[in-house]
Amino acid sequence: MKLLKSLAAAAAMVALTGTAQAALVLQSNGLEVLDTNTNLIWLQDWNKNGFQDWDTQKAWAENTLDSFAGSNDWVLPSVSQYGDLFTAYGNLTLRTEFSNVQSDFYWSGTEIATSVAWLYRTTGFQSPGIQTSRFFAVAVRPGDVAASVPEPQTLALALLALGAMVVARRRRTA
Repeated sequence: MKLLKSLAAAAAMVALTGTAQAALVLQSNGLEVLDTNTNLIWLQDWNKNGFQDWDTQKAWAENTLDSFAGSNDWVLPSVSQYGDLFTAYGNLTLRTEFSNVQSDFYWSGTEIATSVAWLYRTTGFQSPGIQTSRFFAVAVRPGDVAASVPEPQTLALALLALGAMVVARRRRTA
């Protein structure tokens, strides 16, 4: 009977454990925001370099930001990275994790052809843009792969296994 109660309690614990949710987490340095959905780190200030052409924004992200916040792998986000962010969190001008998000287009690092690159609007709209035009930019870099976000199911399964070991050990000694 005790075994049945233990198994029922373990099953209830697993059933009540929610799934991991995507979240935007402001990093302790106050300069970056981690997207736990994609493990990408975004600049917190979305107007850090102002209104510039594509070449200037690309050079800013890849060269000027070297060693910013301790990293040298900043780039302009791809259109798909913007899309992932918008799909997970909606209109980015409404997000409090970011600052200075402009209700305008942002350059992506995705070049379509010579002198044309993709633009992404913070409301989810994409458009090609002539690279000499002036738009905003934000930078992104890969997150820390060693610091993964634990999923609740992992904890539940570990506790279930621990409980099963305790039950098995008690049955052997009895």
